[in-house]
Amino acid sequence: MVNAMNFVDGLDGLAAGIAAISASAFFAYSYLLSVVEGFDRATLSTLVSAALVGACLGFLPHNFHRARLFMGDTGSMLIGLLLAACTITLLGRVDPNAIAGVTVLPALLPLVLPIAVLAVPLVDLVMAVVRRTWAGHSPFHPDKGHLHHRILELGHSQTRAVLLMYGWAATLAGTVVAMAFIPIGWALGIGAVLLTLLVLELSRPRRQARTNAEIGG
Repeated sequence: MVNAMNFVDGLDGLAAGIAAISASAFFAYSYLLSVVEGFDRATLSTLVSAALVGACLGFLPHNFHRARLFMGDTGSMLIGLLLAACTITLLGRVDPNAIAGVTVLPALLPLVLPIAVLAVPLVDLVMAVVRRTWAGHSPFHPDKGHLHHRILELGHSQTRAVLLMYGWAATLAGTVVAMAFIPIGWALGIGAVLLTLLVLELSRPRRQARTNAEIGG
């Protein structure tokens, strides 16, 4: 997780925003367990995630494009460490079988949640390691093949690219967390609609270029 957040920190505000979204999702589910349902063992995850949300939101106005402050490797790695701590303290101390009456997916949701919440940085990390190793480089060899670089290559501005990454992170995390609060069908339906809108927005520059070419022709 430390390396995943370090790798995704490639555009102004990207790492801080994704961390805030991820920590918010952890907080929502941990709050449900620790405060609403009274599972004291989930309290530490609730506190750490809440503190991380506050730190990232306080830093984000200074770090968003055009950034005046940068977190650097130390900041991104600390964020990754705190996100990992949220995951470990939640999964390592709460028995899924003990919350059978709390969530619609009692045995699976606590296990699926970290993957969904951290999907964007983790996918970017795995792709980077595979891509660089396949090319004969070190997994830590820098390149321009990250997810945010590919979005920029599609023709999006830096701000739009960051907002799209926010959207992917929030949709994936929010859909899974929503299953703890609303029926599965509603959560998956809302998630599917949001994913469709994100895909359409992602392909917008290509559609505009095609339309301009047709008009010019």
